[in-house]
Amino acid sequence: MLAAGLILFELTVLVIMESYKYYNNFSASGFFSRQFLKDLSSNFNIFYTGNLFWLILFLLSAAALINIFIYIGKVNESALRILFLFSLILTALLTFALYIPSSDAIDSYTVKFIQLNAKGTKIVLLSLFAVAELFLTISLCVLSFSALKKYYFFRSIWLTIFVVVITVGAIFASVYYYSDDLDKITNSKQQLDAGVVLGAAVWGGNRPSPVLRERINKSAELYNSGLIKSIVLTGGGAPGEMTEAEVSKNELLKKGVNESNIFVENKSNSTLEQMIYINRNFYIKNNWKEIAIITDNFHLFRSKQICNFFGMSVKTVASDTPLSTESTFYYSLKESFAIVLFWLFGIG
Repeated sequence: MLAAGLILFELTVLVIMESYKYYNNFSASGFFSRQFLKDLSSNFNIFYTGNLFWLILFLLSAAALINIFIYIGKVNESALRILFLFSLILTALLTFALYIPSSDAIDSYTVKFIQLNAKGTKIVLLSLFAVAELFLTISLCVLSFSALKKYYFFRSIWLTIFVVVITVGAIFASVYYYSDDLDKITNSKQQLDAGVVLGAAVWGGNRPSPVLRERINKSAELYNSGLIKSIVLTGGGAPGEMTEAEVSKNELLKKGVNESNIFVENKSNSTLEQMIYINRNFYIKNNWKEIAIITDNFHLFRSKQICNFFGMSVKTVASDTPLSTESTFYYSLKESFAIVLFWLFGIG
């Protein structure tokens, strides 16, 4: 019965986590609504990294539990009972994490008790769940496939730490050593539908920061070279100030870019929000085939992953912003964790 309960738990986790990232990003009215199920079926890709993660965890857990069934007489029942109890704790954690609102309305409560806003609290809870679920899967494998069919708690802990470190290290390397597609775009001489400039900070006097200026310059360079047909500028701003997109537009007009080929999105506050807007309001409506994402090199890998999730075909172009080794390391590490959050939960 305990093993059966664990299999049911793992199957439930698989279904919920495979669906949640789509529910989170496709404006679904309800988890079981007809529109959501339609969006899920048309956009679900089993080979997407986040989907593969949850599927692999399920398959490993299922294999371990089947082996436990086969050798049930040798398995330590108290260890299985502990793992079943742990799955109940994870069920409560996941339920709380999924149902806590991400709105500003409860920020005062979450800051008071957890020292984070609502969105930050959700991220922490979901991250804890993912690590704990990985630990449970490894624990089941240790119990099932050890020679004596005993549970080794510290072995499970060290294996979990090892898997997390190796995974984050591999993602970090992908971000740090990422190479953009500028040479491919230049050599193919194929004009892309648009170049999307991701927003960055605006300084006093409605001036673009050096980071934003380099992104603007790169988009103008691509436009003047005939490599992109138009430019989409993204990024919101504080009340009473010009938005990042509007400041960028003024800079492009000074460079002689035709205003009719400039499009502005000035409400977003994150990369994910920008990509959702681009997908819904430009890529799909205009039947675009391929676009260029223009941002700093450390930001390109995550931007491309988000675009791939929404089915957009993209090329990536790095701006020429100079960064120190320390800054590149810091931003690449930060991006690595952001990529994991998007892969697993669709949060960005």
